[in-house]
Amino acid sequence: MDALPQTDKLIREGIAQGLHPGAQVCVWRGEECVANAAIGEARPGVAMAPDTMTLWLSSCKPITAIALAQQVEAGVVHLDDPVAEYVEGFEQNGKQDITLQHVLTHTGGFRSVVFRYPGQTWDEAIEAICGARLETGWVLGETAGYHPHSGWNILGKVLEVCTGQTLRDHLREAVLLPLGMNDSYVGLPPEGYDALEPRLAATLNTSGSAPVDQNFHTPEWSTGQRPGGNAFGPAHELARFYRAMLNGGSLDGTSLVTPDTVRHFTARHRRDTMDRTFRAVMDWGLGFMVNNQRHDAANAETHKIATPYNFGPHASDDAFGHCGNQSSAAFADPAHNLAVVVVFNGMPGEPKHQQRMHAVLGAIYEDLNLVG
Repeated sequence: MDALPQTDKLIREGIAQGLHPGAQVCVWRGEECVANAAIGEARPGVAMAPDTMTLWLSSCKPITAIALAQQVEAGVVHLDDPVAEYVEGFEQNGKQDITLQHVLTHTGGFRSVVFRYPGQTWDEAIEAICGARLETGWVLGETAGYHPHSGWNILGKVLEVCTGQTLRDHLREAVLLPLGMNDSYVGLPPEGYDALEPRLAATLNTSGSAPVDQNFHTPEWSTGQRPGGNAFGPAHELARFYRAMLNGGSLDGTSLVTPDTVRHFTARHRRDTMDRTFRAVMDWGLGFMVNNQRHDAANAETHKIATPYNFGPHASDDAFGHCGNQSSAAFADPAHNLAVVVVFNGMPGEPKHQQRMHAVLGAIYEDLNLVG
């Protein structure tokens, strides 16, 4: 990466240290593609390429958020509607007052639902959520805790009820294809798996003495419905999503949502709250993470590097996006007109990942002379 030499060096050092076999990096600054790079290996003996389909894990969550935003714009749903208005049975066990906004801000209080993916069917997953109890002592809209799976599964079900489509098909038709993200999927199509399989990167657990393939690229795992984390695609296509967000919801003449909707969903709707999952003070948008660097000092005792899953040391305060478990970061930085996507295919454990991503994201800004 000629334009990002420090970034390139850090990623290659991580390969040498066994943190990851490879990585993809895509950075746009305004209308200029600063980098669309692939480094290392996608699988043993297979080079990572810019068009390799990497696993985005939780970095894909805002795709579902924007699909829901489209339904809000159309007047089909309202953010203060109870989830139970759309999903029959969700009201069980004290959950009758949980709204769509509560779910989007992770203040709904049903984190602990067991999600046995991929062994559990989609219908079984929704049934388990409906039968779950509101967490003891949870105050809706005030108590906060990241819901890795349950919230996104139920939002996906709401979209299915509203559109009459499977979630996989709706996200593809309403968000991905209009943005030209033709090689990106939130759940691969089972009928297309064999054709796509050679392009899939393997994601390895690199936290132990030897890397272990987690089989995330197998048909059982990659073709299921898991809107909180089973999207595959090239990093440069996820960058198109954030270029659209920077441009008020549109790209190349196609509009997904209005600028007002982008501003609303990426604003801070949850402020200065202790997140019970991350054990950190964090703000949150509507399905989007926001820059939480302002809380680094408050979180220093439990998170020495920085607030977890943030956008590095130099992103502007109004940056927004989402990060994926021990692997990825994807965000827009309006102050610098930047769209940034970094995907590693090695999961080295939390401390090493936080250090790795913090350093790499910092290096991107330093390489672009955007510090200070």
